[in-house]
Amino acid sequence: MVSVKKFDPTGAVAGECELKDEVFASRIKTQAVYESVLRQLANKRRANPKTKTRSEVRGGGRKPWRQKGTGRARAGSIRSPLWRTGGVAMGPDGANHKQSLPRKVRRAALRSILTDKVRQGALSVIDPVNLEVPKTKSVIELLSKMEASTGKTLFILAERDAVFERSARNIPGVKTLHIATINPHDLLKHERVVLFEDAARKIEEVFAA
Repeated sequence: MVSVKKFDPTGAVAGECELKDEVFASRIKTQAVYESVLRQLANKRRANPKTKTRSEVRGGGRKPWRQKGTGRARAGSIRSPLWRTGGVAMGPDGANHKQSLPRKVRRAALRSILTDKVRQGALSVIDPVNLEVPKTKSVIELLSKMEASTGKTLFILAERDAVFERSARNIPGVKTLHIATINPHDLLKHERVVLFEDAARKIEEVFAA
């Protein structure tokens, strides 16, 4: 078992929390992390629009007029990109950037990132924070007590908590996720990761090898 710092709901240090080695002290697989982040960013991209080339536009099989003697420029097809009704030269090709990756690889990537955060001392656990009303000041005070008021901090919750999320969303550099939306890009982008204790137990249950 690996130990990380634990905080109580007010942000005061409450000892240490033990986490499973299978998730938080696993072998780091950099290739899995790379492929997982690449897949996530690629899937955010919209598919390109599609335009037709001169070979795809209907018609234009017959030469509009003879090659010589008319005084007009040479033309071989009314579907040339130079014509109003012609195809589009070098237009978007409709490419879809969506990528897939086996679930086993995606989970290995998440385990690798969580392990790296633990090794850097950038991952900690906090008892679930239950705010009665949305209040940004409460989360700012919590971060200050945890000595996390500078840099980017990611809170991971076991499930949606609208009150806590609304309290944290206006703080620059602070983001909240629940376990169903945990992703490698956000884990890497934030310098510090704070797991609600019930979220940490669910992560151990779901992502254990």
